[in-house]
Amino acid sequence: MASFQPVTSWMEKHLLLRKDFIKSFEWIYAPSSSAFLFALRTTIASFLALAIALWLQMDSPKWAPMTVWVCARNTSRGETISKAYWRAVGTVFGVIAAIFFVAVFPQQAWLFDLTVSLFVAICVWFGTCMQSFKAYAMVLAGYTCAIIAFGSVNNPDGIFMLAMSRGTYILLGVFADSFVGRIFDFNLDSNARKELNDNLLFAIKGTLHSISKMISGDEKAIVSSQELFTSIVNFNNLIEFRQIEMNGHDHTGDHAHAALFSVTAVLSRGMGLATQMSHFKNLTHDFEKFIPFVQDRLDKLINRIEQEQDFKHEQRRLNKLRWECRQYITDSFYEKKYSGSIEDYEKYKEAIFNDRILFRTLSELLGELQVTLDEYYKSTHPISNDHFKFHVNPPLNYDLAWKNGIRTLMAMLAACIMWYITGWDKGGTTVALVGMGCARFCLFENPSAVTWGWLKGSLWALFVGWTLTFYFIPSVTSIEMLCAVLFIPTMIGGLGIAYPKTLGVSASYASYLPYMIGLDNGVRLDEISFFNNSLSLFMGIIFSIVSFKIFYPYSPLKTRLHMRQTLLKRLRSLPTALKCNPRIWLFQTTELLVTMMRQLNTTQNTKVVQAYHFGALAVMMIGLNILRLRSMIAQDIVTDDIKILLKIVLRRITRFNMHGSYGRTVVMAHNVIRRLRKREKTEKNLAVRMEMIAAISCLTIIADSLEKNASFLDVNHYFLLNEKWD
Repeated sequence: MASFQPVTSWMEKHLLLRKDFIKSFEWIYAPSSSAFLFALRTTIASFLALAIALWLQMDSPKWAPMTVWVCARNTSRGETISKAYWRAVGTVFGVIAAIFFVAVFPQQAWLFDLTVSLFVAICVWFGTCMQSFKAYAMVLAGYTCAIIAFGSVNNPDGIFMLAMSRGTYILLGVFADSFVGRIFDFNLDSNARKELNDNLLFAIKGTLHSISKMISGDEKAIVSSQELFTSIVNFNNLIEFRQIEMNGHDHTGDHAHAALFSVTAVLSRGMGLATQMSHFKNLTHDFEKFIPFVQDRLDKLINRIEQEQDFKHEQRRLNKLRWECRQYITDSFYEKKYSGSIEDYEKYKEAIFNDRILFRTLSELLGELQVTLDEYYKSTHPISNDHFKFHVNPPLNYDLAWKNGIRTLMAMLAACIMWYITGWDKGGTTVALVGMGCARFCLFENPSAVTWGWLKGSLWALFVGWTLTFYFIPSVTSIEMLCAVLFIPTMIGGLGIAYPKTLGVSASYASYLPYMIGLDNGVRLDEISFFNNSLSLFMGIIFSIVSFKIFYPYSPLKTRLHMRQTLLKRLRSLPTALKCNPRIWLFQTTELLVTMMRQLNTTQNTKVVQAYHFGALAVMMIGLNILRLRSMIAQDIVTDDIKILLKIVLRRITRFNMHGSYGRTVVMAHNVIRRLRKREKTEKNLAVRMEMIAAISCLTIIADSLEKNASFLDVNHYFLLNEKWD
C-alpha cells in the first residue's frame, strides 16, 4: 500500500492553492450547457428590452433590463413565466397605490411618508404569509408604490406619467423575457412532463423502499426518510411551474399533488406501524409470516414501475393482501382450540389481540398505498375530460410576518428621518430602495445569509458600473456597440445566477448593474450623478441590513424553538379544531419539518439532526391518530362509554403545556388502552370490536410517541443545548 506523502514544499502548496483558486471560477470559463443557454437567453432578453426602451425615448430605460434580470430563474422556465406574470400583477397594484397616496396627502410630508412606509410593511406582512410568486407579487406592489411615490415628490403633478412609465418598463421587461424565452424553449412541454414523471417516480420508489424496510423492522428507514420528505416538499412546490410549462391542458399537476400528499400519508402510516411493531413484543408467528409476502409484492411493484410497465396486476395483488389482513382479523375473533396452561392461554390471547392491531394498521397502510398508486397512474397517463382538482392551503407564519413588517417599517422610517435631516435630493430614492431591500429579504428563511450576499453583489455592480460608465460607454454611439460593451459583464451575471454557490451575489449584481450604469437617451453620467446614484443604492441596502440585524435578529436556535412551539400549538388545537383534514395536517407538518431541517444545515452533529427529525415525525403521527380518534367519536359505530374514554384522552391533549410534562397523558392513554382491551373481550358486535382495535392502535402510537419525545415537546427551552455548532 502506498503511503500518503504530505505536501511540504512551498512551491507545491502554492500550485495547489492556485489550482483551487482557478477551479473556483470554473462556472465562468467552463459552464454547463444549461447555464450558458440561460445566461445567453436572459442577456439577449435584457438587450431587447433596453433597445425598445431607448427606441421609444423613455425617460429611464434602465428599469426595463432590470426587470428581465429580476425575473430571471434558471431552475425552470415555468418559474420565470410565473414570476414575470406575478411581477406584472404586483406592478399594476403598486402603480394604483402610488397614485392614490400622492393624491390623498398633498403638502403633508410626514403623513405621506408614514402612510407609504406602512403600506409597504403591510404588503411585506401579506407576502410573508403567502407562498411561491404570489408572495413576490405582494411585496413588489409595496416597493413599486414606494419607488413611484417617493420619485414624484419633487413633481407631484407628474405622478400619473411617472407611474405609467414605470409600469411600462416592467411590462416591457416581462414581454422581452417571454418573447426570447419562447425562442429558446425546445420541447418545453415534453421535457416538463418527463421531469414531472421522473420526480414522481423518485418519490414513489423511495416510498415503497422505505415501507418495505420499515415493516421489516429496520429503524434506519425512518432516519433515511428525512431526505424523502424534503424531496416531496420540493417536488410539490415545483408542480405549479411544470404545469405552466405543459400549457395547463390537463390535470396532471392536480393528480401529482394528490399523489405526493398520499405519499406523505403512506410514510406516516408506515412509521406508525414500525412504532407498534417495536412496542408489541408478544406476537404470534402469523404476522411475522405475512410480512415477507408484502415485501415480495412491494419489490415486484417497484420493478414494474422502474421498467415503466403496467403495474395494475401487482397493484391488485397488493390490494388482495390488504383484504387478507382484514380477513385474518375477522377469523381471529372466533375461538380456537388451545391445549395449555391458563397463563399461556392468556398470553396467547394477548398475542392474537396484538396481531389484530398490527394487521389493522398494515391494512390501512396498504389502502393508502392504493390511493397513491392510483393518483400516480392518473398523473402519468392523462385522460381527456378530466375535471379533477386538488388544492391545499399552505400554513401561515404570522409570527414571521409581524417581524418582517416591523423590520420594514422601522427601516423606512429611519431612512425618512435621514432624508429630512440631510435634505439629500436622492433621499426619496434611498427610502424606496430601503423598502425594496426589506421586501426582497423577507422572502427568504435565513435573511442574514441573503443580506451579505446582496451587499457583495451590489458592490460588484458598483465597481463594474463605474468602470463601464467612465471608460467604455462614453465612446459608444449605437445600440450595437452598447450591447457589445455590456455583453461580457451581463453574461457573467447570468452564469453566476445559474451556479448555486454564487446565486445570491450574482442575482444582486445582475439586477443592479443597469441601475449603476444609468442608461438614458442622450445623457452621460458625470461623477457627481454616479456617486449619488450608487450611494443611494448602497445606503438603501445598508439600512435594510441593519434593520434585519437589530430587529429580531436571525438565530437558528430561536427559529427552531419557535417551530417546535408552533407544532405543539397545532397539536394541542387538533382535538377541538372545527375543520382539519388528515392530509392538510400531514402537509402542514411536513412543511414545518422540512423548514426545520433546513435550519440544521450548519449543524454537524448527526444525532441532533436525527433527534429533530424523529421529534417532528412523532408530532405528525400523534396528530394523525388524534384525527382518527375524532373520526371515531363523530361516527355512531362505537358505544357511548367508549366515546367517553376517547374524549377524556383528547381533552387531556388540549391541556398540554409548554413544559413537556406529558406523563399524565401517557398514563391516561395506557389506562384507556387497558380498559378497551378488557371491554373488547366482552363485546359481541364485530364492527364495534374492529373500531376498538383501531382506537387501541391510535392510543398506542400517541402514548409511545409522547413518552419517547418528551424532551423535543418541551418547548420551554432549546432542544439539545450540547450542540456546539449553532
